[in-house]
Amino acid sequence: MESDAFRQPVFVGENGYSQKIDCVMDAIEFLEEWPVEKRGLLHAAACEACYSAYDGRKPVETAHKAFTTWARKIGVIEDIPTAPPWMTGPKISNADIL
Repeated sequence: MESDAFRQPVFVGENGYSQKIDCVMDAIEFLEEWPVEKRGLLHAAACEACYSAYDGRKPVETAHKAFTTWARKIGVIEDIPTAPPWMTGPKISNADIL
């Protein structure tokens, strides 16, 4: 199986608790923990997309899109801006030249 990592993480939150969803398995775990009485057709579609991506039958991007759509629809997605590349690039230190 190729990497199941999402190109861009999805941040979800409920009851003051935020969680970073980095990969298909994280999305599956979040979906499986969702209360049964709150599940619906969109939840089922997101689960199917994630399981299919995990098994290699669908692209990871399909799972990312399905999970994001579901999270946005039910109102748990958090729009947290990503850090600009200059903040996350390699660390440069003067210690290397001393």
